[in-house]
Amino acid sequence: MDTTVEHTELYQSVYTEDVELDQDVEDEGEDDLEVRVDAMARAFTVRLLAAVQVVRKATVTACVPVQAVIAGSPYLWARLWSPIASRLGKRSEERLTIAAGLSKARAAELAKLTDPVAIATKKASYAEADKAARKEQYDRLGSVMIGAGIGLLVGVPIAWRFIGPWVPAITWSGIGLWCIAAMAHAPGPAQKATTSAPETPADAAPVPGQDDADEWIQDSPPEAVLWALIRHTAALTKQGTAAHLQAVLDEARKRGEMTDWTVTDLAEELASYGVPVAEQKKLTIGARQYNRTAVLLSALPEADPAPVPAIVQPAARSAA
Repeated sequence: MDTTVEHTELYQSVYTEDVELDQDVEDEGEDDLEVRVDAMARAFTVRLLAAVQVVRKATVTACVPVQAVIAGSPYLWARLWSPIASRLGKRSEERLTIAAGLSKARAAELAKLTDPVAIATKKASYAEADKAARKEQYDRLGSVMIGAGIGLLVGVPIAWRFIGPWVPAITWSGIGLWCIAAMAHAPGPAQKATTSAPETPADAAPVPGQDDADEWIQDSPPEAVLWALIRHTAALTKQGTAAHLQAVLDEARKRGEMTDWTVTDLAEELASYGVPVAEQKKLTIGARQYNRTAVLLSALPEADPAPVPAIVQPAARSAA
């Protein structure tokens, strides 16, 4: 009996120890699982932050060309448009100068008249002349538009048969070339620093004689020489009734006259004498026909014939 009780107590004690050991193992397993989950969560967070940094850096790097294209496109467009704008500006200035000279010449002619009927007749003739000039301009514009329309209707279908399959390639190539050119014209750090640099002080000492050299324009030739040059230039044309202002300047420069003049300067000089100029006049020189600003011989004042200056040789001209 005593032995049975001892065995029972021993068994209970062993069982109790086993239960306590299993409980300790379970507790340690739960603690280890929590540590592993915490470590995995921290590792995932670190990897996620690293991936975000990589994506951010790649996005910034990819945006650099886009920013360069956006920043350089205005500079590229300005460079391409600058020659066209300059040409249009010069043409507009020439038209304004011609209109001003014509107005002055007409005013001078009307000032010489005293009869109201003659003045009214003269104004009516001016109005008819203006109307005819506008009609000729509209007719020319209409002819150009009709020709362009016919060319588009006939040429586009024919051209499309040859270049149609290449349109996507040409389009994407054009976009690529524009992007490359825009990136090349994008302002760099040096250009930005130059743009933001302070301007030269207003009280800076001027270079002696610089203003005189910049503003110097050759004096006007004698009136008789000017008329002689115009008549000589007109004689070189097939019509012989007018002379283009640019051709007059070319002939004058060969003779050492009006070397620094422009067409606008010559038009203003003629306006000071009350001589109008025609905005567009077709003249044949040699085998080619030109349509430029010209002065009509019939508009020149009556003057005694004068000799045309001799052509200046390059050596003598440089020595002079």
